[in-house]
Amino acid sequence: MGRSFVIVALALVAAGGSAAPAGSGALDPPDQPDGTLVLGVIGYDREVDAVTREWALMANPRTGKGRRRRLAGGTLCHGPLLALDDHVIFSAYRGRRAVARALPVSLVGPTRSLGLADTFGPSAAPGRLWLARWSRRRGRVRRWSNRPVPVSLREVDADGRETARVSALLPRFAQLHAATAGGFLATEGRWLTLRLPGRERPALRARDAWFAAAGASSFAWCGARCRAFWVANRAGRRRLRPPPGLRLTGQEAAFSPDERRLAAGVTVRGHKRVAVVDVRNGRWTLVPESRLGGYEVMAWSPSGRWLYFTAGGRRLFGWRLGARLAVPLPVRPGGTVMSIATAKGSG
Repeated sequence: MGRSFVIVALALVAAGGSAAPAGSGALDPPDQPDGTLVLGVIGYDREVDAVTREWALMANPRTGKGRRRRLAGGTLCHGPLLALDDHVIFSAYRGRRAVARALPVSLVGPTRSLGLADTFGPSAAPGRLWLARWSRRRGRVRRWSNRPVPVSLREVDADGRETARVSALLPRFAQLHAATAGGFLATEGRWLTLRLPGRERPALRARDAWFAAAGASSFAWCGARCRAFWVANRAGRRRLRPPPGLRLTGQEAAFSPDERRLAAGVTVRGHKRVAVVDVRNGRWTLVPESRLGGYEVMAWSPSGRWLYFTAGGRRLFGWRLGARLAVPLPVRPGGTVMSIATAKGSG
């Protein structure tokens, strides 16, 4: 649960990429990190080989000050925490039914149910969220059938008010990555597909493809060996191949807020690092002194001038576009960081 929802476009044109030195095309950002970090953290006891607790952590990336709130066990197994305006969205249960719940980004106060949802994610419209529920058909339906069944998609705001509703068809055991009234992206067995509401045949199929990231109007994926990213957006489709010496890890990637850049994990001489590629011209920048670890989660600051990522799962770093070094952040999560989101404000 809690996978990202976005609007996607299908104009398809190919393009290539080349390497660039760190600092190429850098902006002129302020020296201090911006925004508020929203972290999903687990405590892991190696002696009993089990997760012992889960919590949400809100922190100021400049000072490290923040607040944490305990979550029910298993919450982070259903997906990352999402930041929606001044709320944190997470998965929960009401009896046996899955729901999406909203919590103030301050982590103080009661939670609010946004409605039943097997999965959810942010809308391209600011301050809104898409909730999805698979149909529970009655009658003679094979329990383990993977034939397409109706999916109800509802767009709601942070108060749970419905702003849009559509239906679509999707196999019950598909992994849903991105969806809107215009279409949705999912993994169905060995295929990454883009489906349109009301149509049983997908509009796009990519065999043995891995979903990488999604933005407000773009999404990225790579093939079975993940030698290059493909990015589809309103401008077309581009192939972004890393330069010699860099190999994609095939794990999490993240679009900058303006979708001009894509950050991803790479392997360099056997070490996992962070790299950023310019989507428009295919130029790659290896983030200096960046060592990925743990779940390799990353997120851009609200301004798009800073990239935050984990090292070893328990340490947080930030890199300012064009800077010579990535710097440690004074945030102490106290456990393994499973997800990173950012919200506006100083925390």
